Amino acid sequence: MVNIHLCQPDATKSCAACCGIYNYVENTRPALARRFAYRGSLMAKVRAGTLTLDEYRSAVRHREDGRRIFKTIYSCEFAGFVDESRQRVGCMLHPMVTGGCDMRDVSFYGRDICDGHFCPSYQKLATNEALCVLSCIDDWYLYGSVITDIDFVKSFFRLVQDRLGEEVSPEALKAVPGLARILQNYFSLKVDWPFRDTAKPRFGKYYFVGEEYAVDRIDYERLGADIPPYDSIFLSLSSSFAAKDELDRATATIDNLLKGFCHEYERSHREHH
Repeated sequence: MVNIHLCQPDATKSCAACCGIYNYVENTRPALARRFAYRGSLMAKVRAGTLTLDEYRSAVRHREDGRRIFKTIYSCEFAGFVDESRQRVGCMLHPMVTGGCDMRDVSFYGRDICDGHFCPSYQKLATNEALCVLSCIDDWYLYGSVITDIDFVKSFFRLVQDRLGEEVSPEALKAVPGLARILQNYFSLKVDWPFRDTAKPRFGKYYFVGEEYAVDRIDYERLGADIPPYDSIFLSLSSSFAAKDELDRATATIDNLLKGFCHEYERSHREHH
């Protein structure tokens, strides 16, 4: 369990996954950035008094592509950039954004639900795991994708900590740039993984059909392989392998990152002790 504010941890990143931003069919970084820029221009008119919130809603509904991957997950029309530099996303109705006026009661979930909601990452991630993620990512899109994928984060730390025989220290990542780069490369697989399944709507290990969802399974027997130690990572990355050579390349990618991290961690440990 962590007592760090994962939603808005600092000035360089934030997470609005619970607002449904990744639930849009068009959920790439450029698509979401365009969506949020448009909303920001509308909200500026609301704050100037030249547009009402009802008119704002109508403009968003008619201008944006509202298709969602999972229909029962609501995607809030008031999620957007909450700073001028467009480094953080969040609720544009929040009093910290509006200058003190809490306007969240007009949203779908309302102020009370938004105020009291904490995603499972608060309960499931260890403090050192969360701090390592925070120290390595300064990007709203990647941060939200990673911090909410508990399996993806915990699998990495379980595997490297089993090899190292100790808990990974966030301080070590700050002291050794090479360590942070390796972890960044691992996290970046969330957006540039070449074996991603694009045949059906996916959130990590979950796939969706209408209003139903299920946990995916990779048929390793079909590939002539045993279940690999990186199965949970492959599922988090929405993987699909056409043949065993693809699985072998995927395994080598993860293996090299884990081995490189452990080697760099042990080397830095020896140098400082």
